[in-house]
Amino acid sequence: MNSRTITTIVLALLPLVAGCFPRSMGRDVEEVQQRYPHIYKDKPCSSWIRSHETGHRYCSSPLFIVDVEAPAVAGPKLDETKIDKASLVARGETVYGQVCSACHQANGMGLPGAFPPLAGAGEFYGDAQNHAKIIVHGLQGEIVVKGTTFNGVMPPQGSLSDYDIAAVATYVRFSWGNSDGIVTPADVKAVR
Repeated sequence: MNSRTITTIVLALLPLVAGCFPRSMGRDVEEVQQRYPHIYKDKPCSSWIRSHETGHRYCSSPLFIVDVEAPAVAGPKLDETKIDKASLVARGETVYGQVCSACHQANGMGLPGAFPPLAGAGEFYGDAQNHAKIIVHGLQGEIVVKGTTFNGVMPPQGSLSDYDIAAVATYVRFSWGNSDGIVTPADVKAVR
């Protein structure tokens, strides 16, 4: 048999075996939707996959939004009416240890090139409301602290209570040789 004969036989048999092959659903949107109900048409989707067989895009995961609430800072029950220096510093030390020390370090010296120091940084964080604003809203981009440039991200800590933010700012303002005055919950509330 030559190649021409084989081609003729194949073409003659093609209509007989065509029913054995699955029909392409490439243009039959209704059939695709019936066979694959997991296609999230016209709905938000977190991630998509493309079928190598049909070429259709399928939603592999519908859009999900997670609202994460920051865990409460552990410690003794608070009397948030006490806004004196000693009460704020005591609570602020707990908050600092749980929220801030990983980046700014327990000694307030930060990590060179990564996280700025808080010791001696009163000129940067400024007055009570500016300091509260930095903690509530975070920082992003280039900053200069004590003559050194940092370019990173400090995540906002606005999920902390006004009292905890006031307390941690006050702790920083009276630690490591700083003496910059207290921050009150009213200062924090003013910058939210």
